[in-house]
Parts: sequence; C-alpha cells; structure tokens
Amino acid sequence: MKIRIVGQSGEPVFPFNTSGPWVKFKDALLIDKNVLVTEKFGQKIDALICHGYSKSAISEAKKSKVPKDRMILVLWEPPITQPKLYSNDYLSSFGYIYAPSKEWAKNYNPIYFNWPIGVNKSKFNKINFKDRHNNAVMIQGNKVNFFKGENYSLRRIVLFKSLTLNHPIILYGKDWRRFSIKRIFKTFVKFLLNCKYGFSRSALQYIKAKYPNYKGISKDKFNTLEKYKICIVIENHNSYVSEKIFDSLNSNCITIYVGPSLTDYGLNKNIAIQSDPKLESILNTLEDVMKLNNEEMLEILKTQRYYLEKVMENWNNEVVLSKLAKNICYKLKK
Repeated sequence: MKIRIVGQSGEPVFPFNTSGPWVKFKDALLIDKNVLVTEKFGQKIDALICHGYSKSAISEAKKSKVPKDRMILVLWEPPITQPKLYSNDYLSSFGYIYAPSKEWAKNYNPIYFNWPIGVNKSKFNKINFKDRHNNAVMIQGNKVNFFKGENYSLRRIVLFKSLTLNHPIILYGKDWRRFSIKRIFKTFVKFLLNCKYGFSRSALQYIKAKYPNYKGISKDKFNTLEKYKICIVIENHNSYVSEKIFDSLNSNCITIYVGPSLTDYGLNKNIAIQSDPKLESILNTLEDVMKLNNEEMLEILKTQRYYLEKVMENWNNEVVLSKLAKNICYKLKK
C-alpha cells in the first residue's frame, strides 16, 4: 500500500529524521510492507495520513480515488491554534480522526491517544531540593491569541499579579522583550476569519509590559526547572494534557497545574496540584504551597513523583507513537 504522510505544517513528506520516537511510528507503518510516498503531491496513492492541514493532500487522495476509510487525520493543535483544521469541510474528508484530547472534534468521534512524552530526565534527590530557589518558575513563550478559552493572557496576568507576593514568579521563554504589531495583526486576522469560536476579552492584557523577573530564554528547560522548588504549568487551552506538566514533574518541581481534569486523562488527582483557571485560585494555591516548610514540600513532591512513575510508560513517546501507528495500520487494513 502506498501511503502519503503529511507533516504538521502541510509538507508532503513527513520529517521522520533518522532517529527518535517518530522512527518508531514509521517502522510500525512499514511492518505490513507499506511504502511511504516521498515525492511531491500529484502521485497515485492508496492511503493518506495527515498530521496537519493540506488541501493538496486531499486533492491528491481524491484523484487517486482513495476510499474515505483510508484517509486518516491526526490532530495536534486545538481549534484556537489551528481553526482551519476544524472546518466541517476538512474534518468530513477523513474516515478516522485521532486526537490527544477528549474535546477536539467531538462531533467526529476522534480516537484518543496520550500526548507523547520524552523519557524521565532526573531522579528524585531529597538533599538537593532544599537548595532550590523558593520562587516559583514558569517557562513559556509570550504569545497572543484572540479566541475565547485561550490561556496565553492568563499566564501574563498571573505573572504580573504575582509581583505582589513575597516571592514573585520567575519567568523564562521567548518573545517577552518584543512587541510585534505585525504578529498581533496576523493573529487578529486569523480570529476574524474564524470568529465563531468567540472572543477573548483579555487577549492583549499586559502584552506591552516588561516583566521584571524575566530571566531570558532557557537553553535547557530541565536544568532550569531543577533550580526551583515550584513550577506553574498553564496549558495553552484547557482541552488537552501536553508535555508541560511532565516536564515539571520530571524535574522534581512541585507542580501547580491549570488545564483539563487530570483524572479525565487517566492521571491520579495527586500527580499535581490542580488549580482552577482563574487568577485568584492560582495565586492562592501558590501562596499556600510557599507557606509550607521544606519537609512538607518534600512530602507533596514524593507523592507527585510516585504517581508520575506509575504512568510514564503509558505516555512515553516511543510507546505512544508506535501504538498510534499500529492502530492506524489496523484501520487501513479493515
């Protein structure tokens, strides 16, 4: 079977590279003697796997008379980030849709898979924990999104309001010293073309302000996180669990989490301290944790670490991507 695999940016050939977890995905597809198409669009194909938006891929599949049940879409972004992926016209082109969220494209009965996570980076070290900074840390790029439900502005609000605390949040990430009118304009145009998703009234709050506790871009997020006792993780949108929470937990930070219900995604409620996506809730939770002594913090950390180790294999990127590819192969053979 000749299979076209489209990349997340719509490129005709998926960038598997020569090593890493995506090679596991590729190898699983090739077990049944399938052939991956590596030429530009316009070939004769038997099946299509899209990891992004591509009109050219749909056109090629239709010209090749690929049946709908051999057209697969794998979603990697929520509607507020890539709204064109979620048009009924595009979604209805595929026989099967996969998503690392239980909220995306719900009307099309997507098949859920865990977000692929890298291997455990660090071991628990009780002695070194007391030497970490007492300030909480956040690693996040400064982005703008005008769609209702976005959490980019919530991060900025939490950061600037934390300046009233005895230990304000320490910040790392890209674009916190740049204010691009062009980038904001393009983002607003995207919103106007898909305004059915609703408008975020706080989208531009603090966008021009310079955060005084900004430390620049982190060259190694794990080395950075390991300097702090507490990490605040706020998902881009409260509809999926991404790698962010695992980066914090793997760095042995007490994790304060804002996102979907963790139990809905098969995670124990004690794997992180879950906060409502509201300013008061997040800052109150942070203050409560910061009032704890070192031994009390360590007890929370040991609990979070215990539940992390119980689920890591199910979220491991090689396991997840291999399982995803095998499931897709099964669908293609039906």
